[in-house]
Amino acid sequence: MTVERLNVGEGERWRRIRLCALQEAPHAFGTTFAEASAWPGGRWEQQVVDFATFVAVAGGSDVGVARGAVHPTRFDVRALISMWVAPSARRQGIGSGLIDAVADWARSQAATALVLDVVEDNGPAIALYVNKGFELFTGDSLGERAPGEIRMVRSIASMRDADRSVR
Repeated sequence: MTVERLNVGEGERWRRIRLCALQEAPHAFGTTFAEASAWPGGRWEQQVVDFATFVAVAGGSDVGVARGAVHPTRFDVRALISMWVAPSARRQGIGSGLIDAVADWARSQAATALVLDVVEDNGPAIALYVNKGFELFTGDSLGERAPGEIRMVRSIASMRDADRSVR
């Protein structure tokens, strides 16, 4: 498995991945397949420009995606959004690799934390996030979340910084 960041000109690739995710797991996203299907090509391309979009590739196919976004209310926080892994590729470390890619991107942006919202009954996703160091966030300083979702947060301090703090 490799993780690739989408570049300008790959809006159609993002569209194919996102529509697949919306069909497979409609309960996990705020946008519906019908809504997204109607978007013009320019909107997909603009999303590749506006967000850091990472795609997992295995066996020559796109099998997962995770995106990074600047948090709307906190300059030092980045958000993990649009996370999805194809059912045939789950439990193979792909989700973990995608989270690492977004965390590395956030670290390169000088962010101190990574935040995400997840549907509260998505046990497998929550278990993955906990395994990757995310904790439940119950405060309101990061804005509102959709009904039925929980918010999780993780520090993204670099290993070098963590090593120094231990010494």
